[in-house]
Amino acid sequence: MKRKWLKLLITFILLIIFTFIILVFLSNKVMPFYMNYSEAEMKRVVTTVINKSVTEEVTNQLEVDSLFVLKKENDNTIIVDFDPVIVNRVMSKISDVVYNNLKLISKKDKLTLEKYNLDESYFYIPSGIIFNTTMLNNIGPRIPINLEIISSVNPNLKTEVTEYGINNSLIEVYINVIVDVKMILPMYSNTMQIVVVVPLAVKLIQGEVPKYYQRGYASSTLFFDEKST
Repeated sequence: MKRKWLKLLITFILLIIFTFIILVFLSNKVMPFYMNYSEAEMKRVVTTVINKSVTEEVTNQLEVDSLFVLKKENDNTIIVDFDPVIVNRVMSKISDVVYNNLKLISKKDKLTLEKYNLDESYFYIPSGIIFNTTMLNNIGPRIPINLEIISSVNPNLKTEVTEYGINNSLIEVYINVIVDVKMILPMYSNTMQIVVVVPLAVKLIQGEVPKYYQRGYASSTLFFDEKST
């Protein structure tokens, strides 16, 4: 009888040790691999949603000329500024549109997934990818991934001015869309900040490359000396 209990005790201890070894292996080897794979997939999905959201629901409906304010001084200097009302309206709309769409994506709303050419398979990891072989990628159970928006979307304006042809300057306006998301796997989670740069508008100005330029849409002012062509 004592030998039977001793065997059961040894078996139980060995089972605990074996379980511990497996958990350590999963923590140190397997899960980091899954986390890296999941981060890459989440960034791809979020980038797709942000790009299409801004392009289809904001940029395509924006009148580019309404974004800029041009003023000609007495010395023929052209001052180019941004209309703060229009810019703030655009920023607010981008923030709302991107946040709402990402929220629907995180809830796996079917209509929204179809809208962005996504499907629920993007929210699962095939456990076979650990073998790093295409033939074994689809074996084993699928590990679910959840996406959670943890803060409001923060868009900000970025502008580039380049010389374009003779006596012309090209103003390119971009939106840096910054969003903080949490990627959740079983027993693991990770917070990521994703930044996506989306083109907003392009404006051609006849004049020299600006002599002075200060970044930031609220106070940005571009100065051009007009030349006769």
